Amino acid sequence: MGIKINKEFQKYKTRGAYHWEQIGIHPIKRNSFVIARYKNMLRLAKSECGNLNKKKVLDIGCGDGVLSYFFAKEGAIVSGIDYSDIAIEFAKEKTKSFHIDFRQGSAYELPFEDNSFDIVISSDVIEHLEDVPKYLSEINRVVKNNGIVVISTPIKYTEYPLDKEHIIEWFQDEYKKVIEQKFKNTKYYYSHPLALEEIYQAKYFNKQWARVIMNIISFVYNPFYGFNSRFKYLMLQYSVSKVSK
Repeated sequence: MGIKINKEFQKYKTRGAYHWEQIGIHPIKRNSFVIARYKNMLRLAKSECGNLNKKKVLDIGCGDGVLSYFFAKEGAIVSGIDYSDIAIEFAKEKTKSFHIDFRQGSAYELPFEDNSFDIVISSDVIEHLEDVPKYLSEINRVVKNNGIVVISTPIKYTEYPLDKEHIIEWFQDEYKKVIEQKFKNTKYYYSHPLALEEIYQAKYFNKQWARVIMNIISFVYNPFYGFNSRFKYLMLQYSVSKVSK
């Protein structure tokens, strides 16, 4: 979601504030897969902290600000940082009434004081980074003692990432080792059935009819949301760390 040190993502230049379209009501532009990812991040933070009102939250790789917006709606005091200045401008424009502190910057040099945040969130960012230990060290620096860190990333299924913007992906056990180098007290969760994603993306008669149907259904029931799936193969993994300094 927007942080990459070697080059700025091009998506925001070509697609605009596309994450906002993905949480909208248009049956084709809406994206129930992405909505569930954001809501899963929010659910995990709330499960650890309860009421988010007045909690200081940092969103690393905030992109155009949708996840930050979800947390701000819960009353959190949110800061967001992204490497893309275009994304940050979109984020500021879309969330004017929430007074979120959006800044352009690097995940490797967070422009915040030590022990500044109760919660740090970072959704599908870690797989874009070349120096993961530095990223985790910066998170550890800015989060408070007994604070919470929630990170999501895809589960690895192929030798090389299918998404060409991903530098690295991890199998579940590999991801645990990466996170626990910095955060020992961590729980893991899994979501987004792979089989449903295959159906969601498939074309029938040159149209993504299943996508439209699932997007409409997601207003009532989102099949990608939550962590109790009966499907064996899932696409996303989340780490929820309790920080001890």
